[in-house]
Amino acid sequence: MAKPKLTTLSLCVALLFGAAACGPSLVLEDVDYSQPIESVIAPDDNLEVHDQRYAVKFNIGPIIEEEGVPAEEVRLIRNRAGYYFLTASGFNNVYVFESAESELKLETKIEIGELSQPAFNLRDGNIELVDLGTGETYTLTHEGLR
Repeated sequence: MAKPKLTTLSLCVALLFGAAACGPSLVLEDVDYSQPIESVIAPDDNLEVHDQRYAVKFNIGPIIEEEGVPAEEVRLIRNRAGYYFLTASGFNNVYVFESAESELKLETKIEIGELSQPAFNLRDGNIELVDLGTGETYTLTHEGLR
């Protein structure tokens, strides 16, 4: 009689460890989230922007309120680590957001000064901001100016 109990116990332990091995322990490393080309997106009447190419949609109302100027279009790019960089003509800042479940959370607000014609590029793993109106160039990371 002791033998069946031991076999049942062994089977239960083996199943438990087998199920745990197939669980959420799978990790894919060295993921590159970057968008090498900026998206230029016009907000709709509700101040929502929708980048269909990269499948992201959000409301820029809080940013417009923070900047105090309207935006005919916003410029958005994502770095390798997955942070979103956003700015627009007339803005004084570049906003860096970290993505979370159903939200973008402000990571850093980088003060630049009034931008007349901003454009983003991905250069050597960093985000490059060029103000085409002034010719100024800035190298940005999710932590700030580099």
